[in-house]
Amino acid sequence: MSQTMLSVVIIHRDEMERTNLRSALEALPNVQIAGERGDLRSGIALAHQARPHIVITSMAPPFDDVLSAIGQFKIEHPETAIFLATESLDPEILLRALRAGAQEVLRRPLDRGTLREAVERVSRAVTKKSSGPAGQTRGVITVFSNKGGAGVTTIAANIAVGLKMLTRREVALADFDIHSGDAAFVLGVSPGRSMGDLVAAPKIDSALVQEAITRHESGIFVLPQPEQLDRVDGITAEQLGTVLEILSSINDYVVVDAPHVFNDLTLEIFDRSSSILLVCEPSVPSVRAARRSLDIFQKLNFLVSPDRVRLVLNRRSDTSAISIPQLEETLGMKVFGTVQNDWVSVSNSINVGKPLVGSHEEGRAGRDIATLVRKMVPGEANNEATEEVPAKRPGRLRLFGRG
Repeated sequence: MSQTMLSVVIIHRDEMERTNLRSALEALPNVQIAGERGDLRSGIALAHQARPHIVITSMAPPFDDVLSAIGQFKIEHPETAIFLATESLDPEILLRALRAGAQEVLRRPLDRGTLREAVERVSRAVTKKSSGPAGQTRGVITVFSNKGGAGVTTIAANIAVGLKMLTRREVALADFDIHSGDAAFVLGVSPGRSMGDLVAAPKIDSALVQEAITRHESGIFVLPQPEQLDRVDGITAEQLGTVLEILSSINDYVVVDAPHVFNDLTLEIFDRSSSILLVCEPSVPSVRAARRSLDIFQKLNFLVSPDRVRLVLNRRSDTSAISIPQLEETLGMKVFGTVQNDWVSVSNSINVGKPLVGSHEEGRAGRDIATLVRKMVPGEANNEATEEVPAKRPGRLRLFGRG
């Protein structure tokens, strides 16, 4: 019986200890590092989406925070083994850790033999576990380009609608493009509340988030940016992470329209994303931008899992100067999906606030996005509910405002 490749997330605030753990794990066969973080909050967020076989975290003060975090994580991911790295062998603390779900305790300084044996125990358990039928998937799908104008908002909005149509499950679209978000406008939504209401609140909770989202006629929920963008100035990664965590808890799929930069906010989003769609156009500047993004994703260990980052080619044309094989060779990644350069359909869709997918006049771009959605969630189609979202009568062009 072949051994299963084990994925590991390391959470340790001491950089030297983190390096020692990484080095010891990389020396073991069939082990890959899915990511590492220096603080507990972002590390747990990463583990939620990476779904590793093993999470190794340091047991350091404040102990209650660590125990609470691993206890909650273990409830949500009972299949993941929790290893604690600690200098303390206080019986009461260790007993509480075991009750919270810790499986192994690693003494510092690190004993590589002990680590190897602990990993082998997990490997045997994973290998022996019977592979039952796969359950329905859930996840956070982030659409991103570090170059503006690539069509991220249009793709994100239509993926959300396409997911709802295909699966009939709960889907939310989160517009986290803080300074230029326009997801609500693209869908013709006139929201009463927005992300600005969440940022202004002293505490963000589930009730507040549910008040801020607007239901679109397709059935998806939209969390928009406010009209006055200064209302989201000063938003923190922790606030954004809390909002995304709440949306994930009340929806099966969350589609994120991400900012076009790498900063604390986008890193928070990426850590909480089960899939990142990197959007690229067939132009030299766009390909260069995608190359830089992939370099950063490589450093963040996001490319360890083959399906964590996927390349989407937007505005594809048979007359493009850059072909798909050339793009794939340059970026070192296969194109996961393409969207045809269908300017008339896309511009009409945006101007009248009607999704591309689900319309009787969706055009080639809409059909391509629907195909992309089916590839993202194979086997998720609800065969009992295949009706399309009714096409709205053509509306008048909207030059300003939402609605």
